[in-house]
Amino acid sequence: PPPPPPPPPFSSRRRHTRSCLKSRGLGDVYKRQILSSDLSQPPMQLPFEPGVVWSFTGGPHGGWGDGSAWAALDFAPPGEALGCVQNNAWVVAIADGTILRAENGAVVQDLDTNGPNSNDGIEQTGWTILYMHIEGRDRINPGTYVRAGERIGHPSCEGGVSSGTHVHLARRYNGEWIPTDQDQPFVLDGWVSVGLGNVYDGYLQRDGQSVEAWEGRSDENTIQR
Repeated sequence: PPPPPPPPPFSSRRRHTRSCLKSRGLGDVYKRQILSSDLSQPPMQLPFEPGVVWSFTGGPHGGWGDGSAWAALDFAPPGEALGCVQNNAWVVAIADGTILRAENGAVVQDLDTNGPNSNDGIEQTGWTILYMHIEGRDRINPGTYVRAGERIGHPSCEGGVSSGTHVHLARRYNGEWIPTDQDQPFVLDGWVSVGLGNVYDGYLQRDGQSVEAWEGRSDENTIQR
């Protein structure tokens, strides 16, 4: 993708400050031999329903815990309320696959499948997706096979550390967190993740357009399908 535009003046005031998993650990991913040289992300879409405006609130940051690669992006649902509040917007599957587990705010989907009955049920092989901070209310059950765009649950603050309702989205391949802005950038509906070298700072870029990660809601970080 083309390089991101230069940040506007005083952009440091807009840096994402939410406490949520901040260690990069990039080298660990590529030192492992279990990642194939011809690795390619399967098609994925944005994690919300068409026509609903969400906010891109977090660029590249830790997928899970200290030492994990910057594998995650954050999106916040529409609404005027701030903080950890209940929201009825839906997080949807970004690809086809089977739900392996759904507990404590975390939903893990296995994409290593060719249909509802072919899932291997192993989280450490192939592509898996973590949807974090999914509320227990209406949350999908383990064992369910979902198509891209089907409902997973509602965003919340459940699980992990969060100061505001959102979904934390991350990829793994063969058990390794895949950085959002390196050799295999996170691509959602053609939007390509571009990092700026600072935790949570980055853009989503598509066809000459850029959406900047920004905590809260603003014109600069709105995005929809």
